Amino acid sequence: MVRSILTLILLLSFNIYSSALQKPFMDYVLSWDGESSVLEVELTYSATQKDSTAFIFGDPSFGGQNDIFNVIKNIRGTDPEVVKIDEASRRITIYHNGAKNHRITYEIEGSLPVDKPTTTPQTELFRPVISKRILTLVNMQFDLTITDQSNPLVSYSWRRYPENLTYFNSVEPSQTDPSKKLTDNYDNLSHKVYFVMGDNIGVQEYNVLGVPYYAVTTKKDEYENNLQADLSPFFESYFQSIHRFWNDTEFPFYYLAVTALQNNQKEIGGGGFGMRNGFVMKLGRKFGTRDRYVTAHETSHTWIGIKIILGENSFDHQWFGEGFNDYATIINLANSNIFGEEDFLYYLNEFTLKPHYESQVKAAHNDSIAANYWTDHANYGKLPYRRGCIFAFYLDNQIRLASNGRFTLRNMLLDLYELRKEKKKDEVLTVNDFINVGASYLDKKDLEEQVANYMIAGLPIDFRNAGLIEEFHLELIENIPKISLSEGADLSRIYQW
Repeated sequence: MVRSILTLILLLSFNIYSSALQKPFMDYVLSWDGESSVLEVELTYSATQKDSTAFIFGDPSFGGQNDIFNVIKNIRGTDPEVVKIDEASRRITIYHNGAKNHRITYEIEGSLPVDKPTTTPQTELFRPVISKRILTLVNMQFDLTITDQSNPLVSYSWRRYPENLTYFNSVEPSQTDPSKKLTDNYDNLSHKVYFVMGDNIGVQEYNVLGVPYYAVTTKKDEYENNLQADLSPFFESYFQSIHRFWNDTEFPFYYLAVTALQNNQKEIGGGGFGMRNGFVMKLGRKFGTRDRYVTAHETSHTWIGIKIILGENSFDHQWFGEGFNDYATIINLANSNIFGEEDFLYYLNEFTLKPHYESQVKAAHNDSIAANYWTDHANYGKLPYRRGCIFAFYLDNQIRLASNGRFTLRNMLLDLYELRKEKKKDEVLTVNDFINVGASYLDKKDLEEQVANYMIAGLPIDFRNAGLIEEFHLELIENIPKISLSEGADLSRIYQW
């Protein structure tokens, strides 16, 4: 009897100890019939707060939040819990009322307005695409953001889904069975999950320097694209180029997803967003030169803009996060022969130098960019891209000249990357770090003044006093710099690694 009591006490103690160690969780179960525009979501979760749990739906920085509660609908708790919704703050609060188990159900509406089926999901990125036989979905479009500081275990699985559709997910791309659960910590998965299902979807796997890469595309569209063929040069040359540029192949996988959505109006372009280990593009036209650039720029953000950021966030110094990434993009496009001489010079001159030197806000202070980025995007939105790209081109030339061609901007960026890896996770990379690293290649005082004048104060670089390597020729047309290649110069020799 005593032994039985002791055994019972031990078992109870073990259960209490196990419960104390059990990690908080969020378990999503998704359902879609393959025909309708509605995704059904069931979320079972553990409560870190005793009285209530609050979630946020949607992300204001993810484009278009005007009618967010026409996308998430029919939000219901389970008795005795009560749900309260604050539409202004997008907050969904569940009052537990003593309940031990916690579950909420809701629907995501993915139908497109009849008059503008493609414009809406491109300009309002929070809208998923859910229509007959095709679904493209990122978790910002259907899941709930936690408001506490916990890092729960998050899982996704599909209870109901159409058979015989191609399925791709960005958590474990090799897993092709929707019913199998995908699991990871919230901090790893938050804003990084992408699902595709459809009978017009093709998935092709590549091996890029030992890293699995996936091309996810629509097979047919009314723009007569052959997207797998359009994307193949990226897998065959561009991704190899940029991995070699950074001496970095430490990736579990990468995916490039381009879906051309059906449209009943004129071609309207392409837009997209970066995900962890991937880039998603929604295309509304024939895939062309501009789309090749966008694809290259966004995938290049894997390094500058994600792994390497100056300041607390990407808005602090977008001249680096966007502008230096832009320069890395076009020189890797040149290195991989996706951009020839004409494409390279057209982007440098017509998309960068000319509009920057003609801009009314070209001399705006760096601190003013974030404040005006969304309210005056036409003027301020491209400013850090152009300003930083021009400075990167300038610095690349100065480093080459100072070292008689032994070093380039790439060497400086690699040193900066190594410094980032040496820092602790919560330490930021600063402008001073940028200057100190650059001082190995250029005079430190000169570099300090250049950053302060050109990138922070916003003064345009005076190319009349800027020396360029002999492969480049500079002319000023109405005070606007224009770059050309000198006779016999070869981009593939200028940009090689």
